[in-house]
Amino acid sequence: MSCQIKNPSNIDLTSLEPHVQGMYDYFDKKLGFNKPPVMVFDSDPGNQSNVLGKTAYYDPSSLEIHVFTDGRHPKDMLRSIAHELIHHLQNQEGRLEVGGYMGEGYYLKNEEMKKLENEAMLKGNAIMREYEDNLKLEEKDKMSLKEWKNNELNQQLLKKFGILKEEKKPDYLDLDKDGDKDEPMSKAANDAKKGNSEEESEEESQEEIEEGRNNPRTTNADKFVGHEDRYQADRIHENKSKKLQESIKRIAKAGKVVLKSQNKRIK
Repeated sequence: MSCQIKNPSNIDLTSLEPHVQGMYDYFDKKLGFNKPPVMVFDSDPGNQSNVLGKTAYYDPSSLEIHVFTDGRHPKDMLRSIAHELIHHLQNQEGRLEVGGYMGEGYYLKNEEMKKLENEAMLKGNAIMREYEDNLKLEEKDKMSLKEWKNNELNQQLLKKFGILKEEKKPDYLDLDKDGDKDEPMSKAANDAKKGNSEEESEEESQEEIEEGRNNPRTTNADKFVGHEDRYQADRIHENKSKKLQESIKRIAKAGKVVLKSQNKRIK
C-alpha cells in the first residue's frame, strides 16, 4: 500500500518520490502499519537559516509526517521520514500518548518520551539502512546481468560479422622438445614416448652389463666348463709351440748340431 504525498513546497520530487514510496513499503513489510501516513513536504526559509531548526515532525491526530525541504539533501530527508515512521507505528500501537511534559527540551525532562525517541532514532536508522543496502545490491545484480547480456550480444554480433574469430587450440606442439614445432601433436607425443622407451632400454642394458661383470659365474675359469671340445685345436697348437721352444733351448745348450742327412756339423 502506497502513501499519499503532498508537496506544498513545490520542490522537484522526481528523484525522491520513488524512494519515499519504496522505503515506506519496506517499513510496512517489516513493521505492519494499520494505515499509511501522509507525507507532507514543507518549505520554511526562516527555519533553514537556523542551524538547530526543525527537520521533520509527526502529527498524531492527522497521521501526517511533515518534512522541511529547504537546503536539504534528499537522503537526509529520507532519514527524517524513517524516524517519523517509527513514531507513526508508536501512535498506532497506542504508545505515543504518555503524558507529562511535552514542551521545549522534553527529551531531557520526560523519561517516557525519551525512550520513544531513542527507539525512533535507533530503529528508524537501522531499517532505513537495510532498505538502502538491499536496494543497492538489487541494482548491482541488475547491472551485472545487463552487462553480461550486453557482452554476450556484442560477442555474437562480432562473430556473426566476422570481426571476432573464435580461438582455436594449437594443432602443433613440441611435446618431445626436439625443436620441431611443425610436427603434429600426435607424432610429437609418439616421439616423446619412443624416446623415453629408448632411454629405459639403454638403462636396462647398462644394468645387465654391470650385473654380468659382478656375477662370479661368468669368469674366464668357468666359461670352458662343459665346452672343452670347442677349444681342442687351440690346445694342440699350444703344445706344438711349447715343444719347439724346448728344442731351441736344447740346441742352445749343446752348442752344435749334426745333420744326419749330410753328416755335417754346424757350429
